[in-house]
Amino acid sequence: MDMWQNLVKTAVVGTQRQELKISTKNNPLGEVLSSLDTNDKEGSLLAAAGTISLYQQAGKSSVIARKTTLKTCELDDFTYCNSLSEQHLEIMLSGEYIAFLPEWLQLLAANKKVVSPKYLPDLLTKGIIQHHWRKYILPVLGKRGIWLAAQNPEWSYAVSENKDQIWKNGSLKARKNLLKELRQSEPEKGLKQLQHIWSKEKAQERASLLETLEVGLSIEDETFLEDALDDKSKLVRDAAARLLLQIPESKLVKRMIERVRPLLTFENNKIEVILPSKCTLEMIKDGIDESKYIPALGEKASLLLQMLACVPPNIWSDTWKKTPRELIKIIENHQWGKLFLEAWATATFRSKNITWAEALLKSSVRFYQNSNRIDLMINLLTILSRDQVEVLILDVLQKSSQTPPFNSANPAFSLLINTPYIWNQEISQSVISSIKSYIESNHQVNNWQFTSALEKFSLQIDASMYNEATDNLTLETTENIPKSVIDAIDNFLLKLQFRYEMITALNNNNVET
Repeated sequence: MDMWQNLVKTAVVGTQRQELKISTKNNPLGEVLSSLDTNDKEGSLLAAAGTISLYQQAGKSSVIARKTTLKTCELDDFTYCNSLSEQHLEIMLSGEYIAFLPEWLQLLAANKKVVSPKYLPDLLTKGIIQHHWRKYILPVLGKRGIWLAAQNPEWSYAVSENKDQIWKNGSLKARKNLLKELRQSEPEKGLKQLQHIWSKEKAQERASLLETLEVGLSIEDETFLEDALDDKSKLVRDAAARLLLQIPESKLVKRMIERVRPLLTFENNKIEVILPSKCTLEMIKDGIDESKYIPALGEKASLLLQMLACVPPNIWSDTWKKTPRELIKIIENHQWGKLFLEAWATATFRSKNITWAEALLKSSVRFYQNSNRIDLMINLLTILSRDQVEVLILDVLQKSSQTPPFNSANPAFSLLINTPYIWNQEISQSVISSIKSYIESNHQVNNWQFTSALEKFSLQIDASMYNEATDNLTLETTENIPKSVIDAIDNFLLKLQFRYEMITALNNNNVET
């Protein structure tokens, strides 16, 4: 519009240097502009600009929305949770007791019920941020939840997408998720799919996609992984080596065994160690990283730690005719005792050796004090079944009964807070009794670990023990007991009560639905 361009030019140059020319055509806009007071140069400029701007906006044709017909949502196969459970869900979604939401979702799915429609938006939104909750959210969305998720791109994680399109145009994360899903059901097909797209991917993406082979990993993947050891990218080579180390019968593991054997000798119930002289190119290709230098160990011992962690620990117990527990006892006061513990723990997890995992976790204070890597213990726990973990915890609790289980000096403490399972009643009862005894015998207790432990214990304890916990931990007198301790116990009991009522409501089929 020429009129608008004239306004802009005059505004830039200034009304004192250039006269404002307003052409008034025979139309409604012209009528309004002609009424402006041109003697007020600045005022008429601003008034004309505002008038023209409004005219342009008013003159635009309104957008005609295309009518779209949404497909009607199918009825859910399962019923919704009862009204009391809805109240519990509402409390958790508001932020209070949110840590109990995964447990609630799992129980809801186990009872073959789905979330009520009015809570679906908040629940789907939780899954955007808390990725690790999605596996609990998806089973309880029902058909309505899936339908609703399809209406909002931010909730797309809950909707099955076209797999061919994902492989062609999907994000790296989407392709990884699809590949993991394929590996869970058909490992060989997943490997073939990765091989098909391999050459088209960049180095960083190849390394990331390669990690998905950990799902369903077997000796059938060895050839492809061995080829990946020759990749130009260090990221890819390292990822391939990490996976091959989890296949005990792989060629890489055999090469590592042959490298380490000459460095360790067993005579007179002692382990003699010869430190490696250097890191060869072949070792680097197999995943040894000489840059991982640990000052407390030194250069050569740091290499030995990496190499020993690559050898399945049963090689030593079989070769030296000693049980894992006997070998752990032998290295208790060894110069390289800490090195052995960390390397054996890593190798045990890689080879998924249950016997060694139990021995290391039962080695009491030696393992927990000599290894400050809590991730090693958590990894070992994942190897064991629920029954094995429970037997282990009870065994360690009994052997370390002189120290309260909420004290980090007690090896049972790390097991209790890191077990992937809810404690059984026997473990729960033992912990409750220990807490009660500790308070009764020491009214001066003011341990921050106590408060922190109870916070974590509220997530792990068997909720059916609520009444027993209340009977044992309700204080008859609070004299000489710090307020922080009293508050910690009250908070613990409140959380346990919520979990108890939450679980009872979900399992109560007689409550109105």
